[in-house]
Amino acid sequence: MEVTGNRFYRLLVKIGRYRTKYTSHRNFLILLSFIVGVMAALAAVLLKITVQFFEHRVDAMNNWLDSNWLSATLPLIGTGISLLLLTRFFRNRLSRGVGFIINSIITNKGRIEKRHTYGHILTSTITVAFGGSVGLEAPIVATGAAIGSNTGHDLRLSGKDTVLLLACGTASGIAAVFNSPVAGIIFVLEIFLLDFSIPFFIPLLISTATATVISQLIYPGKFIFVASESWSVPAIPFYILLGIFCGLVSVYITRSVDYIEGYFEKKTMNWKTWLLAGVPLCLLIFLLPGLYGEGYSTITSLLGGDYTSLTAHSLLQQYSSYSWAIILMTVLLLVFKVICSCLTISAGGNGGIFAPSMVTGGLTGFLFAYLVNLSGIYHLNTPNFIITAMAGVLAGVMHAPLTAIFLLAEISGGYKLFIPLMIVTAISYFITRKYVKHSVYHKSLVERKILTDQNDHDHF
Repeated sequence: MEVTGNRFYRLLVKIGRYRTKYTSHRNFLILLSFIVGVMAALAAVLLKITVQFFEHRVDAMNNWLDSNWLSATLPLIGTGISLLLLTRFFRNRLSRGVGFIINSIITNKGRIEKRHTYGHILTSTITVAFGGSVGLEAPIVATGAAIGSNTGHDLRLSGKDTVLLLACGTASGIAAVFNSPVAGIIFVLEIFLLDFSIPFFIPLLISTATATVISQLIYPGKFIFVASESWSVPAIPFYILLGIFCGLVSVYITRSVDYIEGYFEKKTMNWKTWLLAGVPLCLLIFLLPGLYGEGYSTITSLLGGDYTSLTAHSLLQQYSSYSWAIILMTVLLLVFKVICSCLTISAGGNGGIFAPSMVTGGLTGFLFAYLVNLSGIYHLNTPNFIITAMAGVLAGVMHAPLTAIFLLAEISGGYKLFIPLMIVTAISYFITRKYVKHSVYHKSLVERKILTDQNDHDHF
């Protein structure tokens, strides 16, 4: 090991000499941002494709069995395997979520241990592929950040340059998954509280553009829906009401996360907490099959006008043509999605609240438009309200309105809905901030005095 380490060190010295002799430091950083973008994109795409492969197999099995008992039991297995990996293999040293990245930027010059370059891919793939009701975005962010951080550290770059490559890896992961390079850049600026400057911005552009191109080549089946109609002026009052609704849902999500995960954080993560959180998780997924996995497939079906997918394989399946059944199932999925997400994490799984927030937002927008259209007061374009509500809830939960606006604008294939997105996210964000002072990513850091209130508010 010592010989290998010496060889690697000599290789780094050679690279350093070559860099000094043949290229400027700025150009070298741009080259590294390209490389980090490629690696982060490949990691993100590999994760999404693997999970989608397993989800499709399970969905086919449910259709063959005409029941969802299989998909209801798999999350217990997945969280159990993830728990064993986290506690035995990684010995509880694999930090989950996004907060630890911000912590490393503030306290450790962006240094992230190498185990994070592969640990999140491994544990989150098992968690979500087996039906854990969480998102892959937080593991993708952590993986990209670790790739960038370790690239900078191994090449003996300064703390500032290491943080830059960390940001490139993070932004590239988001860009690759959602085909949204602009949202990827804004995400790192809003969530990581980084200062903006042109020299900092150029490598981010290079890395996210590279990640988007790679993703387009090998992962064309992204979650995307092109808005068929633009917004109409008479619908503006309904978008304002939707923003209020999204703000209240965001408060519900944030407080649910605080309560449930806070309850389990007081306990040692072991087989007892696995069963305590995992058994209710499986029961909820059995009763509400739409809670299985990330949940994007449900939103895709709703965007396409397939409302009966809400009740598929559930106790309400035979009533799928009735409006009351669609409304009831939507409300239940909206209420219990965040609960299942928290139970998945508490049972030992690895994932994030990003996807559950978007899915809950989509359900919120669908329910709002469906009820208005059913009442006959006014006819709303349901897909437009689904898209804008996804942004509204995401903005409220993450306290990142710009990320939400640009992400959903890019996902929806353009900027037709830009004005409604601005209205809904702004209202949702300010309502959430009234009742919830800090985002799910920053709250624990403020409590531990790693962040101050001023830090958390500087970018607004």
